Amino acid sequence: MRADGSSKYQQKWGYFPTIGAGWVISEEKFMENIKLFDFLKLRASWGQLGNDKIQASDGASTTTVINTVFDDVMTSGTTTTSTFSSLKWELTEETNIGLTTRMFGNHLSADFDYYVRDTKNAAIFVKIPSTTSSVLRNVGVIRNSGFELTLNWSNEVSDNLSYNVGANFSTLKNEVRDLYGQPYIDGGMAEFRQRSIVGEPLLAFFGYKVLGVYQTQAEIDADPSAPESAVPGDFKYQDQQKQGEPGYGVINDDDRVVLGSYFPSFMYGFNLGITYRAVEFSASMMGQSGNKILNRKRGEIIWTAGENMDADLAINRWHGPGTSNKYPSSAGLRKGWNQKMSDYFVEDGSFFRIQNVQLAYNIRDKKISGFEIPESKIILTAERPLTLFKYNGFNPEVANGIDTQTYPIPAVYTVGLSVKF
Repeated sequence: MRADGSSKYQQKWGYFPTIGAGWVISEEKFMENIKLFDFLKLRASWGQLGNDKIQASDGASTTTVINTVFDDVMTSGTTTTSTFSSLKWELTEETNIGLTTRMFGNHLSADFDYYVRDTKNAAIFVKIPSTTSSVLRNVGVIRNSGFELTLNWSNEVSDNLSYNVGANFSTLKNEVRDLYGQPYIDGGMAEFRQRSIVGEPLLAFFGYKVLGVYQTQAEIDADPSAPESAVPGDFKYQDQQKQGEPGYGVINDDDRVVLGSYFPSFMYGFNLGITYRAVEFSASMMGQSGNKILNRKRGEIIWTAGENMDADLAINRWHGPGTSNKYPSSAGLRKGWNQKMSDYFVEDGSFFRIQNVQLAYNIRDKKISGFEIPESKIILTAERPLTLFKYNGFNPEVANGIDTQTYPIPAVYTVGLSVKF
């Protein structure tokens, strides 16, 4: 049992139990003749933890100036809100089942885990009706679940040569399980909407599906969903209603769908280490896939005429029938119809990166012209020398999946010398 206290909540103290158990299977009699496993353990645990990672000011009264319309009359006023009396501990409840093993003379070690992590009373920003303000409320249950696998092989081939190879893999499914009776909760920005829906990821990107670009006026005339203002070079959006269904033939809010999530569904990493005599080499790699990035930089073109655009957009924008079915025309870039939140702005955020490469040479027991050289090490290091990704931005690692011109992470190359006297 664990007790945590926080002055951010009216209920200051939270009490969080944890329980775990393990079974060392390799010590059982029926395993005596099975030489494959040097160690084998089954383990399971369940526990709860409280989260108070919110701003201290979120528990204080705030006054917000608002402007709203009542009966066609603009009215100004203020709202006073206090989340102190309603906010309470976020409760993270985790169930974990795992297996730990060592095999082949302890050369191979492996850890496998399946986890289900539910965050109850999740503190989510909720919009105040008739205003642009939001307040924190405990209004959700969020589940993260998946598998984690870690493998490592190490071997000392001889007195002069040893190596180790490792890999780790994990999956993640993020899902909103409950919104306490609400059908959805909107988040993000008005022009780049995110929406939390039961059964979908938290704050999923939410908007229209782009079918392509109108190439000719005849194509526009044949599309019942095309607006009167549409011209060749404009986006063609998908009408989610079928012919005969209410709403067919017009693009409106009912045609918006979930476009993806900023949570990666698969993550992986590799590491390698080799030591041969006085030489040491190590390398580590990492990557992820399944996540999306909102390229807000492209969306800001409509407001900032002098804004730079990425090369792919500049070169491949529509400039005549058949020239592009991916990007609108130059004039269309700043047209409201083409600036609707859509999968045009939502891109694949997958990437692979060589995180670190290091080569070192150890100098021991060396003499030059009778002078004894102190124990030294020469080190060459490359940090992030290579990153591969398809995203049309500078950096695929973007906080919360929204890129507002995130600065690129530089590669760093260093040469070092360590001397012991």
